[in-house]
Amino acid sequence: MSDVDTMVHTIVPEPVTAEAFAPFGEVVSLEDTPKLPINLYSGLNAVHGPVVLQVDEPPEFILFRVGYRGGDIRYLERHHGMTQTFIPLNGDPYVSVVAPPDVPLVDGFPDFAAIRAFLVPGDVILNIHRGTWHEPPFPTRDGQKFFITSTPGVTGGLQTSVDDNGEVHKLDVDKRNPVYRTGRRLRVEMPR
Repeated sequence: MSDVDTMVHTIVPEPVTAEAFAPFGEVVSLEDTPKLPINLYSGLNAVHGPVVLQVDEPPEFILFRVGYRGGDIRYLERHHGMTQTFIPLNGDPYVSVVAPPDVPLVDGFPDFAAIRAFLVPGDVILNIHRGTWHEPPFPTRDGQKFFITSTPGVTGGLQTSVDDNGEVHKLDVDKRNPVYRTGRRLRVEMPR
């Protein structure tokens, strides 16, 4: 193995389950979210939930079209002022890369050993806890769309320029670059 190979840490995604994802947030699906005893329209509809959006500012909703970018994890970011919900719109599976809110930082970046990746079916929503480190969803095909909850602090912070190290630390955005922080590349193995 060459020195270049040892400088890359690769994470293999695991299938998402409510139990495995619990340290990072909630899995919202017909299987994992409780069915409420609401009997409307003679039982033709099923209501599951609720999943609570926690925000310190008025919520915003953004439509996010994601280009296929392979498995390079360029940043991990977190937001303390809200939970954040990722709602897939195309029905295609996607990969979510996360680390717990309280993960120890090594060289100012979440400890690589605590970072996990999940393969998420295209009809499953993720609602991540406040402060959960994450990368925007990794699409399995080019042009996937997501409806994402946000706030003015998150949206405004993401609209700012990155600093000289490729990072953002403005408003409610703490976006960190693994190469700058650790000298190592971080990747997720994308499904074929």
